[in-house]
Amino acid sequence: MPTLIKLGGVEVDQDDPCALWQALYGAKLKLLAGDQLEEIEIRSPVTQRRMRVAKANMAAIDAELARLKGACDLKLTGRRGRFAKRMRFI
Repeated sequence: MPTLIKLGGVEVDQDDPCALWQALYGAKLKLLAGDQLEEIEIRSPVTQRRMRVAKANMAAIDAELARLKGACDLKLTGRRGRFAKRMRFI
């Protein structure tokens, strides 16, 4: 019996990496588009400041997307995708 979780408003099977990848990618796109912004207002006697912020850890989302993509490739083709090393000279 599949274990369903709700991710980005969509119920997906927790054990299916391809479905999880698609749902998490959709949630990331919503975050990037500014769908889950919060507005904060700071007032003082002299100034008034309004800021919009979004709560998200993009590095963690990208790492989980990469892990799920590898698991999905392994499930569909039987082998992991190719990865290239990245180097930067300063």
